[in-house]
Amino acid sequence: MLSKYKEYARKRTMSRHLSNTEQFAALSRVGAALMSELDEKRLLHLIAETACELTGASFAAFTLRPTNERGQVIGPSEGNFFSLAAIVGVTQEQEKMFQRMSLGGEGLLAPIFRQGLSVLVPDVLAYYHKRASQGEQSGGPASSAARADAFAFVHGQRTTDGIHAVGLPRAHPVMRSFLGVPLLDRERQVRGGLLLGHGEPNCFTGDDEAMLTSLASQAAVAIENARLYDALQMRVQEMNAIFEHIADGVTLVDGQGRILRENSAARHLRETLVHSPQGRQALDALLYHPAQRALTGKVVSDSGSEEEEHGVSEQDAITVVDEAGGQHEAREYLVNASALHQAKPLSSPLPTPQQSTISGAVVVWHDVTEARRLLLERRARAESDARLALLQLVLDELPSSAYLVRGSNARLVLANHAVATVWGAHWQVGEPMADFLKEHGIRIFDVDGQPMATERLATLRAVRYGETVHQHQEVIRHPNGTHLPVLVNAVALKVRELYLSPADLLNAKADIEEPAAIVVHQDVTALKEADRLKDEFIGLAAHELRNPLAILKGYAQTLIVQTARGRGAELADWQLEALQSIDQSTSRLVELTEDLLDVTRLQAGRLELQMQPVNMVSLTQRLVARLQIMTDRHTISLHVPSHYLIVQVDPHRIEQVLSNLIGNAIKYSPEGGPIEITLCEDDEQHTMTVCIKDSGIGIPANQQGRLFGRFMRADNAQEYGIGGTGLGLYLCRELIERQSGRIWFESCEGKGSTFYISLPLVEAS
Repeated sequence: MLSKYKEYARKRTMSRHLSNTEQFAALSRVGAALMSELDEKRLLHLIAETACELTGASFAAFTLRPTNERGQVIGPSEGNFFSLAAIVGVTQEQEKMFQRMSLGGEGLLAPIFRQGLSVLVPDVLAYYHKRASQGEQSGGPASSAARADAFAFVHGQRTTDGIHAVGLPRAHPVMRSFLGVPLLDRERQVRGGLLLGHGEPNCFTGDDEAMLTSLASQAAVAIENARLYDALQMRVQEMNAIFEHIADGVTLVDGQGRILRENSAARHLRETLVHSPQGRQALDALLYHPAQRALTGKVVSDSGSEEEEHGVSEQDAITVVDEAGGQHEAREYLVNASALHQAKPLSSPLPTPQQSTISGAVVVWHDVTEARRLLLERRARAESDARLALLQLVLDELPSSAYLVRGSNARLVLANHAVATVWGAHWQVGEPMADFLKEHGIRIFDVDGQPMATERLATLRAVRYGETVHQHQEVIRHPNGTHLPVLVNAVALKVRELYLSPADLLNAKADIEEPAAIVVHQDVTALKEADRLKDEFIGLAAHELRNPLAILKGYAQTLIVQTARGRGAELADWQLEALQSIDQSTSRLVELTEDLLDVTRLQAGRLELQMQPVNMVSLTQRLVARLQIMTDRHTISLHVPSHYLIVQVDPHRIEQVLSNLIGNAIKYSPEGGPIEITLCEDDEQHTMTVCIKDSGIGIPANQQGRLFGRFMRADNAQEYGIGGTGLGLYLCRELIERQSGRIWFESCEGKGSTFYISLPLVEAS
């Protein structure tokens, strides 16, 4: 049996030596094939099949260390970090087993994977027996079953079926001959291994080892090329994706300025401009002119000029009108164009700038519209912040309260330090005025102590109706119960002129019509005190004048009456005229003192009204009859709808009001004429209205808004020489409003005036 085995080995060796020439030729052919194959999976199978073909191995396995997506090795070479990459000559079940295994530096594989050395074992059993005998000499255990199998196989008592190398899994192919070489990269690091096996001993020689080592070297280069190709393809895909999806427009042109390639942004802009009226001119500025300048090239001077070597940078933005979709939108672009140089062979010397050949150019369009808008906004914001800081500094130095509000709900924009003092609480920026007052329990009253409706506040009148309010009197009641009288001036502003905060800049289009107002509060506590003292003095003076005036008027009337009755000496005409003048003057003084006393009572809150049902028809009829006797140049007519119009008023005070208004109609109609008095009833509102119309001098339009104030008179009355104190209309308004009524007028200068009084009706019963 042994002689038969030796004869078999001799014949096999002869056949191998005879085919060496063919094997080296095949190695050369496979080397060319390896260099041309770029698919790593097919390449690895080709290497394994070539190894089996060249060496006559039964099976071949290719192992590799794992790499990341960039081809970089993961983990150290020691340990079980090698996995199966390709295998030939085994069954599918065996291939699946190998794929689940992790190969490392143990046993026969240790020199390959750890030191990068090739391993040739002619007979694995002989290798095992040697290791086993070393183990017995050292007292270690031996595998008797494995030794019995090997003895039986050598003596022809057992076939190769079921014979396994020591330490191999049961499903592993039978292996008596083993040849393994490492796969080394350019840094001589182990990247993997090429492992061959055969079921017969002595199947691999030193020539096979040398040939396999050469094949492994070529395989290492081929694998590196394949992985570099894969990495290159990945980079090409990445660059294509970046090129297509970059926001800037990028265009490549050849040496004649023809477009070779362009990304989607450049293509869209170019196609848009082609169909626009001024498209050609814009394309010249954006593409063709910069490309031609780049293709021409510029040389940097020794003095370091701004010219760029073979490139151009257009730093002035080019404005292009985009008319897509029927909309005209101006866009600004910065254009950068750079030359592309023709590649030189590696063997050629590096060209000088004068020798380099320009093969094309790349033109980049960068849309700076948004960036410039943001830059302008940033500058405007900085300027706005500076103006705001300066305005805040100026406002804080003012002694009076001053604040800026915007919107129909009067949201606070900015305020000075005095605002917190006036309100007695801190008003947050952006908080509506009504919310601020409600939150802190602040109430606002008019000068008569009546709560003011929200719509009557000067601040809200300015922002809601665009009014400019001057010297509006309000009384602020703080949460602690203290009162602060103020004069309010509110000026309506245009929001388009107010860019005081970043929000204004960002939302200018949305709220350009939103109203705004600047409001100033002046603390008039000291003035109110002085006014109170003045009223007290006037009241005291008027009160002290009543008795002397009464005596003077009484004696003047007595002299006139008694003389007319023939009692006493007869008076001369001039004496009688003097007495009549005294009587009329004292009458006017009595009226003045009464008016002054009423004003002081109103200011002090001491005016008492005796409210009772009054028939306005009969009251007006009596008053008209009495006043008609006093003038023969005016015709007073009265129009009433019925005999009864009952209101709840103070009869004395309502008669005082009507007498004042009818007297004004007479007085301010110096040329005479009709005076029409109409009483009408409004069933829906359940009110009655008194209308007094004259055709006198009228009231100038610019003075009508302040005519109900104290001591206020129209200028044209003074021009006509018509006397008066300016207290009559003030008292009329106060008396009517305190009786739940309303008074207003309509007037046209030179054509007369019409005054209206509205009072609530009560049941006639």
